[in-house]
Amino acid sequence: MAPRRDKPANSCMLSSAPTTVFIRLDKIRITSNVVNMKAVFVLAVLLCALALTLGDLVCGTNYCKQHPCTNSLARSSCRTPSVYRASHAGKCACCPACVTFLDEGRPCKTYSKELGETPSAICREPLKCLTGVCTKVPPRG
Repeated sequence: MAPRRDKPANSCMLSSAPTTVFIRLDKIRITSNVVNMKAVFVLAVLLCALALTLGDLVCGTNYCKQHPCTNSLARSSCRTPSVYRASHAGKCACCPACVTFLDEGRPCKTYSKELGETPSAICREPLKCLTGVCTKVPPRG
């Protein structure tokens, strides 16, 4: 009779007389998890690329010409400190709106023009809304 060997933790024992083989199951799971994580990462990158592409497809260069704004807003209806902007509101920013410009350091929000979200206040140029605050971004180059 062959001597009995203790099975290591996280393993599966395959026995065929006179040799016993141990397979480490924890190593197999780790490899499987790494493959799954890579697949999730690749899928996330593809979904981001698709979202950017669809955003451009939704609000292409002719969208506002093909879908003119039905809401009118008089230039004189904007009260100080708001400023009239002809293309700011509605889906793809095709409609006019009154907008307040925010200075550096002021709290702000980012919006999606593809979804028709309309901010009533935006960061003054060349500031950008980063992490909820109007921030000066150095020019690229």
